Amino acid sequence: MRRGFEFDADLCVACKACNAACSLENGFQPGTRSIMSWNENALPLFRVINLSLACNHCDRPLCAENCPACAYTIENGGIVLHHQEKCMGCSYCTWRCPYDAPKINEIKGYIEKCNFCIDRASENIEPACVTACPTGALKITFKEEFATDDTGWFPDRGLMPSLELKNAAAVSGPLIIPAETVEYTEEEPETVISKEPGRLKKEWSLIVFSLLVTAASALLILPALGINISAGPFPALMMIVAVVISFIHLGVPLRAYRAVFNVISSPLSREIVLTVLLTVAAFMVWIFPGAIHPVVTAVLALLTVISIDLVYLASENSTMLRLHTGQAFFLCIFMVSWFVTPITIFLVLSMITAISVVVRYKSLNRGTLAQNIYYLRALSLPAVFMLLYPGGKLTGMLAMVVFIAGIVADRILFYDDFNPVNIRNTITEHFNNEYEKKRDKQRQDTGIP
Repeated sequence: MRRGFEFDADLCVACKACNAACSLENGFQPGTRSIMSWNENALPLFRVINLSLACNHCDRPLCAENCPACAYTIENGGIVLHHQEKCMGCSYCTWRCPYDAPKINEIKGYIEKCNFCIDRASENIEPACVTACPTGALKITFKEEFATDDTGWFPDRGLMPSLELKNAAAVSGPLIIPAETVEYTEEEPETVISKEPGRLKKEWSLIVFSLLVTAASALLILPALGINISAGPFPALMMIVAVVISFIHLGVPLRAYRAVFNVISSPLSREIVLTVLLTVAAFMVWIFPGAIHPVVTAVLALLTVISIDLVYLASENSTMLRLHTGQAFFLCIFMVSWFVTPITIFLVLSMITAISVVVRYKSLNRGTLAQNIYYLRALSLPAVFMLLYPGGKLTGMLAMVVFIAGIVADRILFYDDFNPVNIRNTITEHFNNEYEKKRDKQRQDTGIP
């Protein structure tokens, strides 16, 4: 029998008593239990749906399954328990959970998440959030299987969350009769320009890490193709800098050794293991030339950049991301093609990139920073060929600089386009869609073209 939450949207008034009780009982940061709203601006013709949500203690918790440090365990009753003393603060579980349950504590460096008030649960006492709810909107229940209303905004990824939602499917507001007498006014829901403001600046370390590993991998692949480019110590140095930067990204760097504990089921753990192996191989190639066959190094390099992509594709396996030319694997092959003659492969990959950039024109709606990076990527493609055409040494060097700038821009845009499934986004998208439908109906009813 699984222990779960029962939530009645008709009874929730968003008083946030459950939020405060959760923080006070467990010493968590505010917001560990979140209060979300569908139609949070209370626009007319729609009801406001409040949702109190923390961890749903899923039957198949992706946070636990994919944690590289094995910081999660499943306790009796299906309670998904996070162990802060094991957490290294990589935040990967925040990508994998579609319900926005794990939250990184920026000050302490590790994840905080609902634990069902485990001490209370062991004594059969209701969790603090339930006892604090003044309207009875939040309760605990015990079931073998849980079912939620067909809300349209609650993400279903086959995780079988231990949550029963009630009265959250009906979104219509009061019916006004007769409709012909209603004065129609154009109202627009609040538009979010960026999915996550400041994300590019916040995750600069991941961008730099992936670019360094990708560039080093490209240099290590060249000898296997018979291309004699004297890279010297650069691949090894780039890899060691990448490893150092990955430490900076962690909230608790001293626990980085735990990153290899879940190689079997965690894409991030596999990426880390392959990165370490490639770093060792890069140093071997530099210090002991010929000790490792070039083909072996090239295969290891390709596996490493593929593992980087799988970290993201496992969290958001959308068509756009799978075909994105900012993937580490594509960029690695693209960089290799720069040194390959004839330039047929380079031309083909450039055309593919151009098509991808055109398809991703929506990047222009994501704020000034993303716009400028998008323009840089778009203009760098023709600029490279314009600089290569004269065939001079100086213009050739400038073409390489512009080419590298385009590579960097495409990788940054990959992070900007990366959007793992999250209930906050699905709520916003669902409301905007319903609002557009209602607005179209109002236009028809009032005769507005």
